[in-house]
Amino acid sequence: MTLVTGRLMEHYQSGAQTRRVAALAAAQPEARLQIHPAAAAAQGIADGDVVSISNGRGEVSCRAELSTDIRPETVFLPFHFPELESANRLTEAATDPISGMPEFKFSQVWVKPGAATLRADELQKEGAS
Repeated sequence: MTLVTGRLMEHYQSGAQTRRVAALAAAQPEARLQIHPAAAAAQGIADGDVVSISNGRGEVSCRAELSTDIRPETVFLPFHFPELESANRLTEAATDPISGMPEFKFSQVWVKPGAATLRADELQKEGAS
């Protein structure tokens, strides 16, 4: 699938400041992968399921958010969240040869049900609490 990254209305840049504001953090408390219902169904993914998004650069875990606002072959992940929800674990290292800008908006990924290998234990502990 094609991954595009971008902003959420409630958070600014990395979210380091806005995730400290209770109202903004409550409105968007975690990264969610936006995926078309048809693409999700093909992978056995339901709304709110934990999914693993991966490619040759890395792996991310977050919850799925089904939406017809996105194309079936494309997924969207916001870049405001750190660590194992960080979209930048998946973005390409390539840069434009003229401007030097990184290629943050377009990466190929695999999406599958379940937590990323690195996060599975963390989610199990959270569920036991």
